[in-house]
Amino acid sequence: MTANAADFAGPACGRRYEKELETHFRDCLLFYLDGRIRFERYCYGEAACLVFSVWAHGFDADGSILWDKEPEFESQRTALPHVLTDVQNDGDALQFDGARKRYVKTEQFAEDKPNGYGALKVFWLKQRRKKQA
Repeated sequence: MTANAADFAGPACGRRYEKELETHFRDCLLFYLDGRIRFERYCYGEAACLVFSVWAHGFDADGSILWDKEPEFESQRTALPHVLTDVQNDGDALQFDGARKRYVKTEQFAEDKPNGYGALKVFWLKQRRKKQA
């Protein structure tokens, strides 16, 4: 399946998709205007925190996510989604690797300063997107 990661970012800075029906971890995919993708895994409970995150620079022609660097631990590698297999509800739900659990859109954000997407960068990305349209 061919896909453009920037299409899932929406009109603002980006969108967050969370894996549904998770009980032990909160897995999120963040899509940005420039086509970058960020996977984040959080733990639940009293010590809830970011476990690990990985960046990707988009999809290839077959819908495979192009991860910048694979994690070194096997448990982290198996947590990553690899191939986009279905887009449902007009892009509000994404299915990867044919798995039953989907990633469902939970948030649209105007900026994401901790990950390098401040107001000025988002402004320039929107200007570039207008020129391409």
